[in-house]
Amino acid sequence: MYRLGQLGDTLVALPSLVAIRKQFPTAHIALLSSFHISHDRVAPQHVIPNGLIDEWLTYESSDAGFKAIEMARLLVRLRKKKFDMLVYLAPRIRPANDVRRDLLFFRSAGMKSIIGDAGFEVMPARRPEGLPCVVHEADHLLNRLALSGIEVPKSNGNQMGLAITSDEQREADDWLRRNVTTDHAGPLVGFAPASKWPSKVWPEERFVDVGESLIRSKNIFPIVFGGSEDHELGERLLKIWGRGANAAGQLSVRPAAAALSRCQLYVGNDTGTMHLAAAVKTRCVAIMSALDWPGHWNPYGEGHVVLRRTVPCEGCLLQFCDKEGLRCLKEISVDAVVEACAHLLEGLSKESLLESSSYFQTVG
Repeated sequence: MYRLGQLGDTLVALPSLVAIRKQFPTAHIALLSSFHISHDRVAPQHVIPNGLIDEWLTYESSDAGFKAIEMARLLVRLRKKKFDMLVYLAPRIRPANDVRRDLLFFRSAGMKSIIGDAGFEVMPARRPEGLPCVVHEADHLLNRLALSGIEVPKSNGNQMGLAITSDEQREADDWLRRNVTTDHAGPLVGFAPASKWPSKVWPEERFVDVGESLIRSKNIFPIVFGGSEDHELGERLLKIWGRGANAAGQLSVRPAAAALSRCQLYVGNDTGTMHLAAAVKTRCVAIMSALDWPGHWNPYGEGHVVLRRTVPCEGCLLQFCDKEGLRCLKEISVDAVVEACAHLLEGLSKESLLESSSYFQTVG
């Protein structure tokens, strides 16, 4: 199997990985992905549940593109492996020339059978009212597999199971016991105020205001999630809020998912942590920039609230916003985010509230 990208890209491919394993239960399945020589990333083997992948293969990439010598080495490695089939899970937005190059490369490596290569859809053009909503990336991958004859689940968001183990849940609960205090019995709310893409980052001061408002009105206990590079940001937020815990860089990805499963809500940017929360069925208030098409990278599943504004420059796909000064994000107000969070928190059943309050006291 071939899949590129970061944490979120891996997570949205999970339903397809499950479908492939069910179709080929006894096959030896290897996953090929790239690693960037200058970028930190969460490797797929640290995300994907045991049993779906038998072997992990990687190759080196850089901002300058693929190195010919690296590709030659990879070609030799793949030929020696003598793989029979390629499951092609490249992202929907991969340029057509790159797709053709990929397929030629894998056929040269001896893979005569390819599935998942049909069904690429060009992103639709802008309409007077803005960019149209598109199918979710997870469902797009499943649709491509279906065109190749693979039995796939319905597009209902229920197949992105991380299969969190008891040990991973125990690690998360131990961390929560050490870091969640008992003097505030309100709901646990996960925050993810950072992103590897600056064009996806809502202003820090607005996260401050959201946290303060929800602490006053809902008595929440905030937990900041992210990588080690986000820990300092988390400390700044907690200092202002006067309560909370900082999991950024303190939990590896799967225990972090287990901790997110204990949260009644996620609020944050379009980032891998958002997809992680959705994967464990924690409802999300997602603050989405307009750099991509609406619906393409929403939190997967039901019950989430996505806040996104239509602007003339939407669909730019820019990692750094150098045109409009993050206009799309800045048009999302603190009040809109607080209202969405309050709506989801108030939607908790009385039983759920009692359970969350009891758990909060247990882990404190």
